[in-house]
Amino acid sequence: MRTRPFLALAAAVAVWVAPATASSAPPGVRHLHVEDGAVHATVGAGKQVRLTLDPALQRAAERLLARSGAPEGAIVASDVRTGRILVWASRGPRDFVATPLAPSASLFKIVTASALLEAGKVSPATRVCYTGGMSAINARDLEGRGDTCTVFGEALGRSINGVFARLAGKHLTPDDLRRKAGDLGFDGEVPIDVPVAPSAVRVPTDDLGLARAAAGFWSGRLSPLGALFAMQTIANDGERVRLTLLAPPGAPPRGAKGSPTPRITDGRALRPEVARTLRSMLEVTTRRGTCAKAFRKPDGTRALGAMRVAAKTGTLVGGKPARMFSWFASFAPSDRPEIAVSVMLANDLAWRTKANLVGRELLEIYFGRRPSRLVAKRR
Repeated sequence: MRTRPFLALAAAVAVWVAPATASSAPPGVRHLHVEDGAVHATVGAGKQVRLTLDPALQRAAERLLARSGAPEGAIVASDVRTGRILVWASRGPRDFVATPLAPSASLFKIVTASALLEAGKVSPATRVCYTGGMSAINARDLEGRGDTCTVFGEALGRSINGVFARLAGKHLTPDDLRRKAGDLGFDGEVPIDVPVAPSAVRVPTDDLGLARAAAGFWSGRLSPLGALFAMQTIANDGERVRLTLLAPPGAPPRGAKGSPTPRITDGRALRPEVARTLRSMLEVTTRRGTCAKAFRKPDGTRALGAMRVAAKTGTLVGGKPARMFSWFASFAPSDRPEIAVSVMLANDLAWRTKANLVGRELLEIYFGRRPSRLVAKRR
């Protein structure tokens, strides 16, 4: 087991000072079990239902969560083309898939990037100079021209706090961020056929508070389901596809032949061209950004071969009891999306693994059932 002292983490990880107590939530999904080739569960006030889950992938996700050693955590995955939930796995005393336990951390940069691109204020080629911002955003970080420069197209995958703080302060209002957060599933309930707890966004109205929130500091609590919905929406070129967890009556078990899950749309969150730009920016994360190492095997080869994976990571430390929250939200293949995956681990300060490794392993298991996809060239 790895141990990381709190102060050592602060150099690369933001510190969240709000309590980590979960907000109130409905009973959620409980007592999952496989019966007659399908996954069944208790939803709400004792109702027994059959779910859309993939039994083999569900079992794999449960094993990954157990192996993680995190006191609380969750993995949720969907078929991005239909919104069908494939995995709904939780670890801890309650159903954390649809509970906004963790701060959204740097995943909130997806909201900020979306708002900036939708407003036409930046492009991937926009050059931005910044100062500081490694583990916090201070007033002096927003002053002057900045001594480090990059292009916006690299900033999301590398999770550069200073870039998002400066650009949001210059071009966005708190309402801009709140609206886009609602569109993408970071605020309120996501469209799904079971009761879920709403995620919540907090964007201060003062300049420094706005800059901090835009970079992912103290910008609210997010459920893994909300993070999944954001990635699925980007994968669908900005279309909000409704999520489905309840199998329709008479539907065949997962994997059997039958009518496909219908695709139900719930409006649009992003213009198609903005979603495609975000897709390219999110590919940086796994190729040379914050989880490039997690996607590189010991022999130097890339996990998942030539497949492109769009993803965003996030990490924050804090709460009572103290937790190291880590996030991984993704979809793959990014050029022809099939599956979206969201992982949240609420680790002790002594931790065994992080969400990016768990998410990568689930993707490998999913695509490993069709080995040819791992080495397929982008068309």
